[in-house]
Amino acid sequence: MTMGNDKRSAAGHSLRMKPLHHAALLACLSIAFAPAWAQDGAAPTRAAASVRYDIPAGTLDQVLNRLATSAGIWLSFDGALTAGKTSPGLTGSYSVPQALNAVLSGHGLETAPGAGGGYVVRRSSAAATSGDAGGREAAQLDMVTVKAQAQSDGTTEGTGSYTQTGPTRSATGLALTLRETPQSVSVMTRQRMDDFKLETLTDVMEQAPGVTIDRQGDGNNIMVRGNAVNLQVDGLRQMASGWYANTQMLYTMDDMVEMDRIEVLKGSSGLMNGDGYYGATVNMIRKRPAHEFKASVGAGAGSWDNYRADVDLGGALNDSGSIRGRLVAAAADGKEFRDHAKRSNQTLFGTLDIDLGERTLLNVGFTQRQREYYGAGSTSMNQAYAANGQYMGLQPRSFNVGAPWSGYAQDSRTLFANLEHRFGNGWTAKLRASDERTEMPDGEGGIWFTGIPAVVDTNWARDHVNKNRSLALDLQGPVQLFGRTHELLFGVDAARTSSNTYSGNRRYSNVAFDYAGGGAAIVRPADLDSLPLNNHSYFSSRRHSVYAAGRFNLADPVKLIAGARITNYQQYDLTPYDYSNYDFAKSDVITPYAGLVVDVHENVSLYGSYASIFKPQSAVDAQGRTLDPEEGQTREIGAKGEFFDKRLNASLAYFWMKTDNVAEATGEVTPDGISLYRSVSGVTKRGYELELSGEIARGWQAQGSYVQNSSNLNNYTYLPKNQFKLGSTYQLGGALSGLTVGAATRWQSKTTAGPLTQPSFWVVDLMARYRLNAHLSLSLNVRNAFDKSYFAGMRDFGRVQYTWGAPRSVNVGMRYDF
Repeated sequence: MTMGNDKRSAAGHSLRMKPLHHAALLACLSIAFAPAWAQDGAAPTRAAASVRYDIPAGTLDQVLNRLATSAGIWLSFDGALTAGKTSPGLTGSYSVPQALNAVLSGHGLETAPGAGGGYVVRRSSAAATSGDAGGREAAQLDMVTVKAQAQSDGTTEGTGSYTQTGPTRSATGLALTLRETPQSVSVMTRQRMDDFKLETLTDVMEQAPGVTIDRQGDGNNIMVRGNAVNLQVDGLRQMASGWYANTQMLYTMDDMVEMDRIEVLKGSSGLMNGDGYYGATVNMIRKRPAHEFKASVGAGAGSWDNYRADVDLGGALNDSGSIRGRLVAAAADGKEFRDHAKRSNQTLFGTLDIDLGERTLLNVGFTQRQREYYGAGSTSMNQAYAANGQYMGLQPRSFNVGAPWSGYAQDSRTLFANLEHRFGNGWTAKLRASDERTEMPDGEGGIWFTGIPAVVDTNWARDHVNKNRSLALDLQGPVQLFGRTHELLFGVDAARTSSNTYSGNRRYSNVAFDYAGGGAAIVRPADLDSLPLNNHSYFSSRRHSVYAAGRFNLADPVKLIAGARITNYQQYDLTPYDYSNYDFAKSDVITPYAGLVVDVHENVSLYGSYASIFKPQSAVDAQGRTLDPEEGQTREIGAKGEFFDKRLNASLAYFWMKTDNVAEATGEVTPDGISLYRSVSGVTKRGYELELSGEIARGWQAQGSYVQNSSNLNNYTYLPKNQFKLGSTYQLGGALSGLTVGAATRWQSKTTAGPLTQPSFWVVDLMARYRLNAHLSLSLNVRNAFDKSYFAGMRDFGRVQYTWGAPRSVNVGMRYDF
């Protein structure tokens, strides 16, 4: 049996013994439903067209998979025909029949016409009549017909690639390739995530080009170009407040099992967001159902008693293929390297594609998540220096400020729907909607806040509810003007976020516990369940926007991308702290966008762009007026290239970021205790980025980047100025054609927080995967292979604190593709 795309995915993931019943259930579901979901498909053949192939050596089924993907054809065969066979690959331009004959030559196999103009691989006539019992037996086996996954929508799953060959909409809403986009965009593909066991959003961002994971205790801050990021799923926003409970707890620990890829748009993104941070926008793109049947199940085990299982199955649900479904699930459980820290995660994702007509497609789905996390220390970090400057020494990497009973249970569900209609004139209308609700019924904490002076916090929260709702309508299509074809996009959207929590807190000063004992020394108060919820925190924001963008074909090599968004914004905050309560609104805030792309070579383009974004603020001036929104402007110039038939992307960018209307305290305070501010402009950051991603040579995938950032502010020294990342895998040939080996390394320059210094350092991850046959593969992953001790985050809050990076860990896994 073949899958119509190259499934070079990692063999397994980590899970814990406790939920092994989840693993067994998922595996049984996969096996039970597989035969019922398998459907014969049909697709038009492109036999007469000549296609350029550059397929590396591998097992015969892998080469056939890649051929089907490149040619966009239906192809069916039984795995017994290809088992144990290898192929030297295929290079050159061929028609489809020529390509199939070249690959099958010497294996006693041939092709015959299949369903819907596709092809069936069978034993050749000579072999079939030679009396070979194996041939007769193989001919009697059921065939499974599949089609290569079309990449016109930017899908990366099944390509086996570390780059995105299809379009991205993250920057402008227009379907542009990476080369056509006049801004830096990095893509973490499904293959990249699978190869290195990048299971959570934090895992993925840690290896993403130009991204820094700044760990603040349990909190994982995603930082790009010295600023925070916005989060999206399929282009619709997620709440990304700086609050620990609303960002780190909600999203950075999420399992990425249902994502096809993660696109990171660097710099301002006001055209797509309106308001937000100007570091970057992280857009997570979900998997979609396919016409052909596909299924896989994986399991793994790793350091600190970590275990994980996942299953992914889907395909056509009726004979015509007009209804297609997909079900993805993962269950993980285990400990962390910090004392007494443990967590479990369960994720269930389901989606349907329904053809309502030849031109109308409805996609609906849901994601359900459950998480438990204990031994939590929140954003508290290990203390290195007291407020009086006294050095306290460094604690072991296993030191945890959180008590074993400190933690929470969290449930999250998301419902989403997308309706797309293609008009006959090339225009398309899309309606997208998402409703997300996260609940944390109970949470409690015991945390060593500081060691000198000795302060312990206990806190409790009930009925924490977070909501995100988004709705967007887009209209996009071509127009003819001055003898050229241009593309236009018009849209309206609305989004609302809210967070509601009831909590309490008790602080113990000069406690008698020994700080060296960590959170384990904190005894859970006997009256914790009955303590009053005397703090109420409520946050809400809503925005309504209209936007437009266009790609104007000024000349054959020159394209202008321009657009703007107009946003009405309202925010309301209620907290236990008087200084942070506010209610304000801003109307008709304009965020323009402009970019120019010039093709200077068949494979190379030069570009320049301007992008902006705004961030509302509550600070008031001496006249009692709220300051204008903080505005982040990004200017960028660079060059982008596509090489080896677009299998390799490369880019070089220089950026300059300027922030206006930054609130600066005047030192004055009103009689009722409100601090006064003035607006300051000209805060700048600048730097450059070099990145490449894709196939460097046959079987050699790589993604690498070098980034340099600088700022005229002195409070960013805890983030690295220079950063290098490189992840690469190589599939061996010959007798070792089933073996893939790889390494991912990252380096960053010196960082400081007060007197605490983290010298520059390297971290190296290693991987190996061996495909035993067309279905089963085994994997080994080693993170921080040389067990480097380093600070993953530092802060100077008057007292200097730090968070250790994770020590070496090992994971073994398996994956079975049906």
